[in-house]
Amino acid sequence: MDQQLQTGMTIPIFPLPTTVFYPGTPLPLRIFEPRYRQMTTDALETKRLIGMILLKPNWQENYFGKPQLYSIGCVGNIEKEVKHPDGKYNFTLIGLRRFRICHEKEGKLYRQAKIDLLEEKSDQIIMEGNPNKCREELIESFRQFISFIPEGNPRKKEPNWNLGNKLSEFVDRFAYQLDLSLEQKQNFLEEQDVLKRAKFLHSFLKMKMDLIHLSKTRSANNPRWN
Repeated sequence: MDQQLQTGMTIPIFPLPTTVFYPGTPLPLRIFEPRYRQMTTDALETKRLIGMILLKPNWQENYFGKPQLYSIGCVGNIEKEVKHPDGKYNFTLIGLRRFRICHEKEGKLYRQAKIDLLEEKSDQIIMEGNPNKCREELIESFRQFISFIPEGNPRKKEPNWNLGNKLSEFVDRFAYQLDLSLEQKQNFLEEQDVLKRAKFLHSFLKMKMDLIHLSKTRSANNPRWN
């Protein structure tokens, strides 16, 4: 579906207050507002593309108007759509590319924008049988992190590491499985350099391990923490 994407094209925009979306990841959606039902109908009749983008803080003040958006989002392709008798939709959006809004366009019930597609920088091909240094280091960081998690905790589990044939795919899908804050997710989305995104994930996992270590040290030294 990537071949349908072009810089300068106009796509429907679906802004949400708590959702940041990455290429190569799935996003299940339930569509019930009339304007977004129309958006879905129009998308299904054309290129099946929708651009997900995060609303800026204080979006509640003008939700049914045009609250402010971040400028960078992720465009995805509609899959597994189901239209219900009452006109609502369920579908899964599969992330394709990062984009930047050039400007919004009028003429629809929902928001739409002309976009620039963002290129991945410092990307690398991951070849079977030829270990990728950055990929292996991220896996090792994750294994160190889960070693701090007690046995029996469902978070002490390794994912399937078959996360794509490009480092960009691996890093984005890896990030999707971590409990990043909303601000961290948006900052990660906006970073075009794949190696910088990987470095950010290393730093995030180290921070989590430092917090766990600090908590354990406090508990050992202060019985009242137990």
